Amino acid sequence: MMKKWGLGLLAVLLSVSAWASPDWREGLYYPQGARVFYLGQSYEALQSHRAVKGANWNPEAAAALWRKTDESSHGAGDGQWREGRHYSVGEISRYRGHTYRCLQNHKAEKGAGWNPERAPSLWEKVSHNPGWHH
Repeated sequence: MMKKWGLGLLAVLLSVSAWASPDWREGLYYPQGARVFYLGQSYEALQSHRAVKGANWNPEAAAALWRKTDESSHGAGDGQWREGRHYSVGEISRYRGHTYRCLQNHKAEKGAGWNPERAPSLWEKVSHNPGWHH
């Protein structure tokens, strides 16, 4: 019984860590607007697609599928959510010690209160980051 419970917990933790780590990987489906990191650069999907294994559709090689964004590392600046910024589906951001994934393309309008804690239709919590402070 304990072994099954442990395996189930491991599966949940692995699935959460997959969302929290937006590195590009072969075999995954990427919706239009999804953001990923590849070789230290940030890219946005120009069209929905599956990164077919062996097809070499990585962000650096497939310009028809990806555009480089101004984010140059996993920090995306500091990776913290901010008002006034545009967010794309799949984009990862941090807010008050938690990691969130964007569910809808939107602009976090100043004063609207659309932060990840208060706007569950826009954000999904994917992990807690112990040791990370706002």
